[in-house]
Amino acid sequence: MFWVVVALLYFVLAAVAPSILGLFVNRARPDFRTLSLSLRIVFVAIALICLAATSYVHVESDEIAVLNKIYGTTSLPGEHIIATNGEKGPQAEILTPGWHPWFLVNVIYQVENKKVVSIPSGKYGFLNAKDGAPLRPDQFLADAFPPEHELDMLDAEYFLTHGGQRGPQTTILTPGNYRLNTYLWDLSVYNAVDVAEGFVGVVKSNVVDSVHFGNLNADKPASCQQKMVSTNASGEAVAAREAKTDEGKLTATLVPVGCIGIWERALQPGRYYANEAAYKITMMSTRVQTWEFKGGYKKRYIDLSLDQAGNLTQSPRSEDRPVPPGSADPAITPFVEGWLVPLELRVLAQVTPDNAPFVVASVGGLPEIENNIMVPTIRSIVRNVVGAQGRHVLDLADNRAELEHAVEDAIRPEGLRAGIVIKEVKFGDPALPPELLVSRLRQQLADQLQVTYQQEQKAQTQRIETEKARATAEQQHQLVESVIGVQVAEQNKNAAKLHGEGQKLELEEIAQGQKAQADVLGQDRVLTITLVQQLLKTIQEKPEVVSLIGKLVPQTVVSTGGQSTGLDSAAAIFGALLNNGSGATPALTGQSSKK
Repeated sequence: MFWVVVALLYFVLAAVAPSILGLFVNRARPDFRTLSLSLRIVFVAIALICLAATSYVHVESDEIAVLNKIYGTTSLPGEHIIATNGEKGPQAEILTPGWHPWFLVNVIYQVENKKVVSIPSGKYGFLNAKDGAPLRPDQFLADAFPPEHELDMLDAEYFLTHGGQRGPQTTILTPGNYRLNTYLWDLSVYNAVDVAEGFVGVVKSNVVDSVHFGNLNADKPASCQQKMVSTNASGEAVAAREAKTDEGKLTATLVPVGCIGIWERALQPGRYYANEAAYKITMMSTRVQTWEFKGGYKKRYIDLSLDQAGNLTQSPRSEDRPVPPGSADPAITPFVEGWLVPLELRVLAQVTPDNAPFVVASVGGLPEIENNIMVPTIRSIVRNVVGAQGRHVLDLADNRAELEHAVEDAIRPEGLRAGIVIKEVKFGDPALPPELLVSRLRQQLADQLQVTYQQEQKAQTQRIETEKARATAEQQHQLVESVIGVQVAEQNKNAAKLHGEGQKLELEEIAQGQKAQADVLGQDRVLTITLVQQLLKTIQEKPEVVSLIGKLVPQTVVSTGGQSTGLDSAAAIFGALLNNGSGATPALTGQSSKK
């Protein structure tokens, strides 16, 4: 407005330019008219420049310009706040990036440059329209525009002239840049919905609309007929009339995709830009769930100990078993044969993707399934099966697998009623009364002692054999020599025996010959002949005997007689020694010596 006032002032100055010029220049000058015209042109030019300063808008590439008309002849009707026909007030038209000449635009309009709206990845924009047709009584979200016109609705003029409704919108903005007229739109940014692996998203819709959620697509339904569903014998959700009549089964109401209510199909793992105001998505795990019943009881023991004398002593003790974090419930305590036996167990269960909508519609989420349905059911079934008539406490140890199968077979149909598939039931270690186990423990200990003694005896025997083998190995050399010596002696014995037998035969033959010879020649002659033969044989074998014959004959004979003085023998021996070492040996007799 300032520049308009300045421009008007200069127009006035241009009109009175001759008078102003006449105050400073003589009108009689020949060029007065020329000077006056020039001054008018200058004033008009300045006025036009001032007006031009208010007659353009420049918008940067990342901006838009919104207009609010200040001066006009018509006002907006009634409840509308956005002008579409040039009325005073906020305008539906916006100026996009670039240079926009518009006479007196900055005078007639209040122009504001706004940043382009940017929706980052993983977010979506929730729109709230400030103008448009009112919502119907049965609506809390505006009707969505067809997918082919979702971007057209962002144009305020198109929105207002094509039935757009004020209030929260069903249509959302996915990641990207948008030129929004801030006079019409309020924008809020929210996170996209991520359905993780191992989960499905069960959708509760608040609007009737076409659906374009990744692999879940559907046109806007012409009619939305609700379906009453239950589970069949295999646990699949089917129409209630198709399931066999069973008062214990759960039922739920589901609707086709795109209708108001819980959809009969769930969202598979992925990212979805879903309007939280229009769609409430409940995450349902399709992974196998583990429900553990543990702790919450006092476990008793009777310890057996064995002293050196072999006597057994019993020592009772107990310990508290608290409920661990994350457990579904404390251990179950069935009543068996008058005993309360705490029993821990683990149940594996799963919700299939197809059953997830039925489970959510009939029960709720997994916590509701666990706490409201399955935990009470499991506790009741375990008590009934384990504590049935004819059961024994020790069956929990001796017939464990049989009881597990019986409990599992009883629980599985109950799970199918709620759309839950029971995969497995396994018992933990039962807290059996220790009084029932003492006799068994004593027998086991006795058996173990017997086995131990047998093993020790076997070990001692083995040790003796080992030591014997080791000693034998160490004496192997001597043993070999001894064996060889025995064998040699045996051979020598046999040889000597044979040699003796040979000599015996020889002597027998010789004796027979000598006997025959003696019969002819006489025994004396035979003896003489034998001696001569032996002498000759000896001389033949050892010729050196001949040289010794002379030494056998005495060279000096000393005879003392009865009158010897005692020195005769000594003199004879001394004389023999002096005989040049002849080696003759003196002979002593009782007579006088003679040479």
